[in-house]
Amino acid sequence: MGYSGGYKPPVNEDRLVFVLFIGSTKTSTIPGISIAGPTAEATLYTPTLDAEYLLAGKPLSLNIVPVSPEGVPTPAVVSRALLRLLGIPVLVVDSGAFLEPRIPHVALPSRRVGERIDKGRALPAGTAVRLFEEARLLGRTLARGLDVVVGESIPGGTTTAMAIMEALGFRARGRVSSAGPSNPHDLKVRVYEDGVKSSGLKVPERDPFRVVDAVGDPLHVSVAGFVAGAVEAGSHVILGGGTQMCAVLAILSRLGIELEGRVALATTSWLARDSSSDIEGLLSDVYPGIPLVVSGVDFDRSRFRGLRMYEEGYVKEGVGMGGLLAVARARGIPGDAVLEAVEEEYERVAGVAAEAGKA
Repeated sequence: MGYSGGYKPPVNEDRLVFVLFIGSTKTSTIPGISIAGPTAEATLYTPTLDAEYLLAGKPLSLNIVPVSPEGVPTPAVVSRALLRLLGIPVLVVDSGAFLEPRIPHVALPSRRVGERIDKGRALPAGTAVRLFEEARLLGRTLARGLDVVVGESIPGGTTTAMAIMEALGFRARGRVSSAGPSNPHDLKVRVYEDGVKSSGLKVPERDPFRVVDAVGDPLHVSVAGFVAGAVEAGSHVILGGGTQMCAVLAILSRLGIELEGRVALATTSWLARDSSSDIEGLLSDVYPGIPLVVSGVDFDRSRFRGLRMYEEGYVKEGVGMGGLLAVARARGIPGDAVLEAVEEEYERVAGVAAEAGKA
């Protein structure tokens, strides 16, 4: 594991909290958009199952563990193992999950599931600004005296992230990542263009709230609000994620919120070396000056096929993996210890899944 350019995120590892935002967009049910679930419809439940598993060690709402159609496990397996190694507290924030999680969590008052963005009406008018301000207040309140690692779970999120950035005037088509080895760029662009046409947006649109209401989702604007509030409270923030976090930064950039010296984007080496996306270029375009931290762990030597498939281009990021790997590296935890912890958790969750299959 290592940092790109030798950069170390400016957080106090002894006063960290991990905040996971979950949300759903019906964009994920468009065939071919997302593999973050065994079927397109099942992707709507993935954020809730991820959050429940992360905290409780097993899904509570449904008797299944989130996997891709090929059987690759949710990145929450890696994140849960890292959280146990790091011993930092966790808060789940529901910005609009399809199914309310059966764990203690914070629910934003204006939360709601996003609609398909190809229809041009992702959220009712005015929802995005309300979510932003609610999450901003949460960030100001929670983060005072703490530093924060922020993660996300929203299948279909790379498509809505691309749409947000494109509509705000940033070149994002062909540059966002995918949870699978084959990145459906053409489909994502077609869905976005249909959404812009249906919404009547004049692109580029400078108002990020109008953009999110038209072709966004509830999660990215909520994360943006939370980051704004946390920075205002004097905290440092690690955005743990991939190209989706560039959409968060694009929103904050258009709002003119100063982040330099307070925020870093931390991603995995799997995503950083993904030839079908361009996180470094995107970050440079949407918010120059925000550092990119790249950390990784080698799953090639794993005894489990599901984990080795991460090295083949599956998953890449999600549920804050990149941010938590960066913290593990900062604490000097070696890659072998991370792999051992992940394999132990994978073995445990495989047993949970087997029991679920018998029920």
